[in-house]
This record gives sequence, C-alpha cells and structure tokens, in this order.
Amino acid sequence: MTFMSPLLPLPLPLAPLAWLTGFRRVPDNSVVTVHRFGRFVRALGPGWRWTLPGLDHLGQPVCLIGHHLDIRDGDGPHAELYYQILDPAQAGEALDRVDALVTDQARDALATLPAANDDAPGLADSLKAELNRRLSRLGLRVIRCALHA
Repeated sequence: MTFMSPLLPLPLPLAPLAWLTGFRRVPDNSVVTVHRFGRFVRALGPGWRWTLPGLDHLGQPVCLIGHHLDIRDGDGPHAELYYQILDPAQAGEALDRVDALVTDQARDALATLPAANDDAPGLADSLKAELNRRLSRLGLRVIRCALHA
C-alpha cells in the first residue's frame, strides 16, 4: 500500500523531491498565479509546471469555469451571475481576487440601471452586456445573468 501526498499525485517519498525541484501540479480546469518577491509574474495553466524553488510563491487555484455570484445592492434588485475566465494571462494578478472584482463591477453596473421593474429580462440582458463590456479587458465573460426583485 502506498500513501499519497495531498499536494501531488506522487507516492509520499517522491513528493518532497518534486517540491524541492520546483515542479508543481495545477489541477485541471484551474489556474494558479505565481508571485516572485511579492509581485505577480505569470499565471500557470493546468498540468505539471516548473517554478523557481524558494523564489516563486503560488496563489490559490482558481477554477476557470462555473463561477456563481449573488449580488445584492441594498433594497433594489439583486443580480445572479454566472461567469467564466476565458484568458487567465489577460486577467493577470486580478485572478487572486476575481470574485470581488466581478462583484464590484456588477454593483456599479446595477447602480446605473434604470429603476423600471416591468422589463426584467431586458434589464438582465443590458446588465449582462454592460458587464461583458467592462470585464472583457480582463479576459472574463458573464454567461448568464438574472435580476430578482
């Protein structure tokens, strides 16, 4: 029976060796940010990747698909958003705080929407279009948006 490391899919005796040589495994459908001396350097895609041992520090893995946010803005309508990360390299260091960034942009866009509640699907489509316009420069795309009273 071999024991597996929780960090790497290698037998336990080989896991420290991979760690010391700088090899890291990024899970499928995920991306990890690399920081060197506290500054963002690059984003690592899925698979086995090499980093500089001792210099490169990895952020938390961020899933590329399936992000869901429920954004409430006071007493007004709240939005339910689903978004995905299309280009991690374009998002850059924003990957470490991507949910907060999308939430802030959605709150700003909700504040600019007209207060008419009779055309909720039309408002949801305009909110989705506005968010996609704002987030496209970061490699993000809102794929579904719904407004609730």
